[in-house]
Amino acid sequence: MRRQFVLDKRTEELLEELAADRAGNRSHVVREAIQLYAEMEARLDQIEGDPEFRRRMEAADEDIRAGRVTSHEEVKRRFQIKKHRS
Repeated sequence: MRRQFVLDKRTEELLEELAADRAGNRSHVVREAIQLYAEMEARLDQIEGDPEFRRRMEAADEDIRAGRVTSHEEVKRRFQIKKHRS
């Protein structure tokens, strides 16, 4: 079955690079990419459906709303201090 797609320049370059390793078969690259994307989406659905994951995300949301978080700047500062002690 033939389909037509419009690609931007960078995506076209990537497709060509990937196809070069597959005997120039651009269709194979596209099929492979769609299959991988579908598998990734299915895995994310599985992770997000896990009750333990959902519980942890809800707890994290509560911590954020309550201000029980450490800023990125503070984490970097602590890392630098720890790095210099080593």
